[in-house]
Amino acid sequence: MRWLGYLGLLGGLLLAACQPVIPPPTAVMPPASTYEALATYYAPVIYQGAASDQDYITRVDFDGDWVGNNNWENQPYGDLSAYVYYSVVETETHWFLFYSLFHPRDYTPEPCEVSNGCHENDMESVQLVVRKDGTSYGQLQAMETLAHGDIYLYTADDRVGAGFLPVTGPVQREGDRPVVYVETYGHGIYGHAIPLSPGRVVYRVGPKAQRPVGIDTQATYRLLSIYDTLWARRAEMGDGRAFDRPFFYGPNLIPAAIDGDTYGVDRANTPWGYDQARGMKLHRGDWFLDPAKALAFHATFPPPFSRRYVYNPYLADLGLLSPKGFSTRGVQQSSP
Repeated sequence: MRWLGYLGLLGGLLLAACQPVIPPPTAVMPPASTYEALATYYAPVIYQGAASDQDYITRVDFDGDWVGNNNWENQPYGDLSAYVYYSVVETETHWFLFYSLFHPRDYTPEPCEVSNGCHENDMESVQLVVRKDGTSYGQLQAMETLAHGDIYLYTADDRVGAGFLPVTGPVQREGDRPVVYVETYGHGIYGHAIPLSPGRVVYRVGPKAQRPVGIDTQATYRLLSIYDTLWARRAEMGDGRAFDRPFFYGPNLIPAAIDGDTYGVDRANTPWGYDQARGMKLHRGDWFLDPAKALAFHATFPPPFSRRYVYNPYLADLGLLSPKGFSTRGVQQSSP
């Protein structure tokens, strides 16, 4: 009956071969289209207040170069087609989707020479927290928006509550996409309706980057990967380059700002340069670079909520991701 043993062994091998192989958490990125599809699915509908084309969203190199301190001067002549920068970071339990909106000018209704409220370059951002539930796109649980010096927390899951930040209100949606409202002139982003005048441009993600035809119209924007564009140029620091105002994140020197010199010096943050809502727990940069840590501090989430990263290329590039997927973020950084 030895042949029965061989058949049993063969059957066991065939059964084992048919079982799915579940890889351990890793910092290796799956196909880019996977994360791009996720970012596209949740890409926000943007109600942009508009008084002029200075309120149109665009890309940092809209003027054909990566020089930051000529963007104010080039704003009237550059390509103001609409782009939004995005990033996706993944833990065992959640996706963290980050979107950044860039304007070449932050300005005021009064002349900038007297208002003291203008500056070259402007980048405000939105972060979404999506729970992985076994479906392709998961469940949106929370959204945070940045408006100048404050981060606002909005919830899409009743089980999410306040933490360091209070809950401002529910996430507003158009279908599955969150809706955000962006100030005229100053471009702060909110998840609740605010007055938008004298006009507004409604931006939705699409296959083409369109320039609005006026200040009371609609246009589509394209997504651009933060990792492949802005992050890839993070070493370009100094006057007349892309970025400036370096700070230490762990042992790494990275830029906090887009280089600028008109109506203020280096006043527009990079996506990883924000210094808001830190309390005593977070460091500058954590909101973008270590979002699981930041959001677990900002809000309370129902379990499970893992801080073990499946994919975080930023911490990996900085040498701050352990083999087990945890951040090895060290002591408080300081400016050089």
